[in-house]
Amino acid sequence: MAELQRMRVALVLLLSEENSRLLSRRQRVAGKEIELMCAERDLEQGKDPEGVRQRLDELYLEDAVVRKALSETEQEIERMEGLMARVDADISALCQS
Repeated sequence: MAELQRMRVALVLLLSEENSRLLSRRQRVAGKEIELMCAERDLEQGKDPEGVRQRLDELYLEDAVVRKALSETEQEIERMEGLMARVDADISALCQS
């Protein structure tokens, strides 16, 4: 039981860190979205079409990278939450026995 409680505390700490990482990555994604919208607007307005097109291509690649990192973090949090649910169920079962 004590080992399960320690595991639960460790999971809570890890989940807290991952949630912090998730928020940071969501901010990065939002920042890239803003950069993309600005570059698309500039391209539409005809401002330096070649330079803007090149920057836009770079931004699309950067956006894909930050979105992939965000997705990985979301998946890791889901796995940890599943593990937390199992640990909680085990603790509850031990308390009832």
